[in-house]
Formats: sequence, structure tokens, C-alpha cells
Amino acid sequence: MDLLTEADYVDHYCQQWQGQIEHRLPDRTRVDCLTETQAIEFDWCKKWAEGIGQALYYSIKTGKVPTVALICKKSEQRFIDRFTTAAPNIELIIIPAD
Repeated sequence: MDLLTEADYVDHYCQQWQGQIEHRLPDRTRVDCLTETQAIEFDWCKKWAEGIGQALYYSIKTGKVPTVALICKKSEQRFIDRFTTAAPNIELIIIPAD
């Protein structure tokens, strides 16, 4: 599958996980994918730190497990390592970008 935008990945994977795409919160922010148990923020690998903050916020607002789905190329392992060092208690899903 040749997916080019973050939204393409959200649409594809959130449907597989039976989640709600772009769930709107009362403050008008949007969770990329809200499942029965997880508030999932999708981000490109290099935006790993931004994903952590958003996932934590959405988790607080929804009561769901904070989760980040990073869209990564094979050459971007350094970002995954940074994420797991900084946020070992946030669930991480790696989505291959290549």
C-alpha cells in the first residue's frame, strides 16, 4: 500500500483497529484514533516528542491508554530509541513508512 499522508495512515489503521477517526473532544481538539481502550496519536517518526504530549493530553481527556503510532522509515530508528527512552510508559506502535 502506498500511503503518502498522515491522514492516509490514520484512515487505514484506525479502521483496522475498529476505532473512531478524528474523535472531537469538547475543547475542539481531535484524537487521531480513539478505540475502546486507546487514545492514539499518529505522527511521523521525527515528530516523536510532539506525539508524546498529544497522546498524554488525549489520555487525560478520554480516560484511555496514551498511545503513539509513529510512521517510520527503516533509517529512522534513532527517533524510536528517543521515544522509548523519554516515554517508556506510553504505548508505542511502529508503522512502516517504506
